[in-house]
Amino acid sequence: MKTKILSLLTVMLLIACKSNAQNNTMKDVKSTLESYIHAGDINDAEKLKHYLHDDFRVVLYDTKKDATSILDKSTYASFIKTKKFGGYKRNINYEAIEFIEEHMATIKVTLTSPSKPTLKNFYSLVKLKNEWLVIQDYVTLVK
Repeated sequence: MKTKILSLLTVMLLIACKSNAQNNTMKDVKSTLESYIHAGDINDAEKLKHYLHDDFRVVLYDTKKDATSILDKSTYASFIKTKKFGGYKRNINYEAIEFIEEHMATIKVTLTSPSKPTLKNFYSLVKLKNEWLVIQDYVTLVK
């Protein structure tokens, strides 16, 4: 009987530890994404770069033209710096977060701001050297 109770407690402890680790990972991913978005909101290109993978890219889908534009890290950062993009507070509505093993995540959000276009974004993040970085930002204008 003691063995069964000890086994049950051990299993419960392992489940609790895994759940806590998953919660911390979720918090870390959301923190990185929110910091990245906030840096764009305030047009801080230097802060923004900290959250970007070296191979970062933005893929913009234009429904009116049925075409995409791809921006690399330096181009996107320059657009933030020169205020071609960003410069206003956006609200984040998380729709889905999925982890691919321990080092990749995809996040689907809707970004809204009064009197600004609504954006649907699909982010890809990768964990390198214990730090989450945004590697791709796929954006489409909703309205």
